[in-house]
Amino acid sequence: MFEQELLPTLQTARSRYQDALVELVEAELGWKLAPGSNSIGFLIHHIAEVEYRFCMMFFGRAIPSDITLTTIGPVKDEGNFTDLSALLAFKDTAYHHLLDSLAALPKDAWDIPCEAPIATLTPRQALGRLIYHMGYHGGQIGLIRKYGGPQ
Repeated sequence: MFEQELLPTLQTARSRYQDALVELVEAELGWKLAPGSNSIGFLIHHIAEVEYRFCMMFFGRAIPSDITLTTIGPVKDEGNFTDLSALLAFKDTAYHHLLDSLAALPKDAWDIPCEAPIATLTPRQALGRLIYHMGYHGGQIGLIRKYGGPQ
C-alpha cells in the first residue's frame, strides 16, 4: 500500500528538501538568518530526529538504541552540528529508517489513530505532518543559504 499510494508523494517532497542541500559545504552548516535562530546543521539534524520520533510515535518502530534526540522541544542551537559527512549520514540513516517503518506498517493500520505527545493522528495523517515539517525546515535551509550567513 505505502509503496504504491504514498511513497511517490514522500519522494517528491523529499526531492525538494534534497535540492536545498545541493552543493552544501561544511562552512555553511553554522549559517543562520539571525542571531538566536537555528543553523543549517541544526535543522538538518532536527529533520532527521523528527523522522525517528515519528517512526516511534506513529509508524510502529522504535528509535534505535544508539540514537539520542537532542533537537526536539525547547532546545537551543549550540552549534554542535558542523561535520558535514556525519550529518548527511545521520540524515540518510534516519530517512531509510523511516522508509523501512512505513513499508512495514500493515495496510489496516494506516487509518487507526495513535495517541502521541504532539497529537492523536492516524499514520496517514502523521505522514502528511512529517512531509510538512520537512518542507517547512527545508524552506528555512533554502532561505538561510540564500540570505543568511555566518553569525
